[in-house]
Amino acid sequence: MALLLTSGTVIGFDPPSLQQRDLRIEDDRIAETSSHLTSRPGDHLVDCTRKLIAPGMVCAHTHLYSSLARGMPPPPRTPQNFKEILELIWWRLDRALDEQTIYYSALAGAMDAAAAGTTCVFDHHASPAHISGSLEIIQEAIEQVGIRAVLSYEVTDRGGKVERDRGVLENRRFLESCRRLAQPASGATGQATVPQFAGLVGAHASFTLSDDSLQACAELAKEFDSGVHIHVAEDALDVEDSRQTHGEPLVERLLKRDVLGSRAILAHGVHLSAREIDIVKETGAWFAHNPRSNMNNQVGYASTSAMESQLLLGTDGIGSDMFEETRFAYFKGRDGHTGLGADNWLRVLANNQRVAADLFGADLSSLDVGSAADLVILDYQSPTPINAENIAWHFVFGFGSSAVESTMVGGRFLIKDRQPCFDAASMRDRARRASEWLWERMSQI
Repeated sequence: MALLLTSGTVIGFDPPSLQQRDLRIEDDRIAETSSHLTSRPGDHLVDCTRKLIAPGMVCAHTHLYSSLARGMPPPPRTPQNFKEILELIWWRLDRALDEQTIYYSALAGAMDAAAAGTTCVFDHHASPAHISGSLEIIQEAIEQVGIRAVLSYEVTDRGGKVERDRGVLENRRFLESCRRLAQPASGATGQATVPQFAGLVGAHASFTLSDDSLQACAELAKEFDSGVHIHVAEDALDVEDSRQTHGEPLVERLLKRDVLGSRAILAHGVHLSAREIDIVKETGAWFAHNPRSNMNNQVGYASTSAMESQLLLGTDGIGSDMFEETRFAYFKGRDGHTGLGADNWLRVLANNQRVAADLFGADLSSLDVGSAADLVILDYQSPTPINAENIAWHFVFGFGSSAVESTMVGGRFLIKDRQPCFDAASMRDRARRASEWLWERMSQI
């Protein structure tokens, strides 16, 4: 059975565009698009009159394990700097994670993403007390909701060599699994089914990684034609450690260990110099900007205008609402005199989709024939005109996840007419109970 979305206004991000289109969806792809498509026997019609249809949003950097952190008890004392924020909050949380809480963190995060119109997340996971099989647990949870995900395990030396090696092995296991699943049978459209999962090699910030560990991550990424997903210069601590402990600038250290490349994602980059940003851009690597997290941790503001051509947008674990994150990115950029307007941030959202498309081997940035049928239907009733010239400004001054009426991934509705197509109430109840267990374990660390 084909889905036929009729009379909708289809949005393009880069270049900005609006077109009145019908979309026919077969299997997991856009099979046909035109100003008017005739219904065929067996078509399931979805009336999108006065609705906007956009490619699904992509979150380029998040931590699903923080999904159960909302409202958690305060740390034993108030952190005085960024390292203490890690030690007293996030490193206690990730060490408290077990099989159950890994699962429900991912489940809760995936549900929130779908409700916000985010169809794909790049997750950066850590659970030092339960490393082996952790990415498979996340995969199983996400499958219950149906979004796509690029998963990686955060390799670090902070738990010693044994934990480091387990982290590298966990990335290897998942990449091998993705490789095995990368050749599915073709559907009725004649195109291979788009996989639900892809992998990168995760790495924590370089100040917790030896040269050998960085090299191991880079070699694994090269073996699987993947990339390294790593925190870089989120705080000045990362930059200072590279110089003082390793005797070389941070980006130079990463460059020498072959960490950088066209599929590498560098989260944050707040304290990189202009020259270091240029070096990273020359390698084709990407910067994932996380404005709300940076403001929350008071670590400073990245040089987003210098990064723009290679800039992505993430949340660093503060949900996966990309409408909200885009709005914060724009207004913080205005406050920081970056010169980036709403149109720039719309291109950044398109960058997110392009990077995901590269990993999944399918077009995720448009709703053209052959593209993956990953989309969001918005019920946005503006009191002012919407056109290609001002659509970016509607993103920052009007759109919000509250306008998300339906979310689709691979031709299957995850949210339909604002109702989840999964048992959200039961899932949230179980996640709530798991969060209480997680908080109790944290209190003992």
